[in-house]
Amino acid sequence: MKMKQWCLIGLSSLLFVGCSANYRMGQFTAASSNNVRNLNYEIATKTKVRTEGQTCIQNVMGFSWGDRDDRIQRAMDAAIQKGQDNAIDGDLLVNVRIEQEITSYVFYGTDCMKVAGDLVQLTKP
Repeated sequence: MKMKQWCLIGLSSLLFVGCSANYRMGQFTAASSNNVRNLNYEIATKTKVRTEGQTCIQNVMGFSWGDRDDRIQRAMDAAIQKGQDNAIDGDLLVNVRIEQEITSYVFYGTDCMKVAGDLVQLTKP
């Protein structure tokens, strides 16, 4: 009887074991989930290009490594830099989509933040 009680206590204590984490995902000068008025850029004059960037964390046997802070911000910075390297000297992303892609295998996995959007160069009024 005593062995059953210890087993029951041991198994029930596993229900209360857990882990928690808090990470800052990014800091932005401007962000909106709605259309912003008075943003002037022209598609026809090559002031816009579609670009994307990502940042990933690897996970091996439950242990992850990589910089967890500012992941969305770093992915957005990578997207802006990639767009600047390929096309225009823009510094604003519009029509942005942010995705998290998690892949897991038995012993290995990745957790990636992806940012895709239109890099625009604003026209002066």
